[in-house]
Amino acid sequence: MSVHYDALAINRNMALDLPFREGTGTITHSLAKTHPLVTLVNTPAFGTLDSYLGVLYLDGVDQYLEISAGDTEIMDFTSEDYSIGSWFWATDALDDDKTLIGRFLVSNNGWEIYHYTNLLLQMRHHHAGGSLTRSSCNSGGWAYGKWWFMGFSRTGATGQFCRGDIDTFEGALPSGYSAFGLEDPEGCAQNLIIGANTGGAINHWNGIIWRPRVWFNRALTEAEWQQIWEKEVEWFRS
Repeated sequence: MSVHYDALAINRNMALDLPFREGTGTITHSLAKTHPLVTLVNTPAFGTLDSYLGVLYLDGVDQYLEISAGDTEIMDFTSEDYSIGSWFWATDALDDDKTLIGRFLVSNNGWEIYHYTNLLLQMRHHHAGGSLTRSSCNSGGWAYGKWWFMGFSRTGATGQFCRGDIDTFEGALPSGYSAFGLEDPEGCAQNLIIGANTGGAINHWNGIIWRPRVWFNRALTEAEWQQIWEKEVEWFRS
């Protein structure tokens, strides 16, 4: 007997969940009950791994996914807890910094997860005015050219990354911790974009993504990230 999506404890407070099952077209559908309209801009390519898992390829030039501010208002995080997870493969061919996911205006408001060319993954909260325009939580060692499982949980001023490494078969281990480093971002009215910077103009993701997810009012624990890793990692080991 199948279990309803919302009945699974891990899916509680899910705001976005994109498994890329369509295989073709210019939109993709979220499993979360918020059901935002997700547009594929400039035709990112659907693909299939050897395990038959459907994934999405982004070219690092002009492709990204976009959801309106109205459809993602529940992800306008300020003081509340939240969690963000995704599987990704980053290609370094274009040698550029890349935005994995964000709903923000640079140095003004909102939040984003950013992958630097020095292999640093960073959650950035953006702030308007004052002495600090960005506060962040950092995690190093996210190498190019391989699959990673990434989980990030925010509670107050504390943020923590968890990482699953396909090559070493390590689970969702803690990787990067910031105590009292994250200030509340200002409220944001920007569209949510996956695979590019605000407006889709720069910092395009060059690589592959699968199942980006966002939870609202919930900071997943290390054990919960491990649960997701153990359930999904076999899709990437073939």
